[in-house]
Amino acid sequence: MFNFHKFSLLKKNTCNYCGKNFRSLEGLMHHFQITHDNKIYECKKCNMKFEGMEVMRDHIRRNHSYKKSGNALFD
Repeated sequence: MFNFHKFSLLKKNTCNYCGKNFRSLEGLMHHFQITHDNKIYECKKCNMKFEGMEVMRDHIRRNHSYKKSGNALFD
């Protein structure tokens, strides 16, 4: 039988802003960027602005891939 109380103990990374717990530090960092960080990220190729780093990375992969332009991803 699975004990949910013990499972919750595996989540050792806690958000200081909302108290939500995460199993990995990466999960906590992703949560913070999406939920609490109001930082604007700017694409160095076209100066478009994005609310999250993940969204900007997707934009770069779709629009500025080295395969499309023949250049390095970041000049």
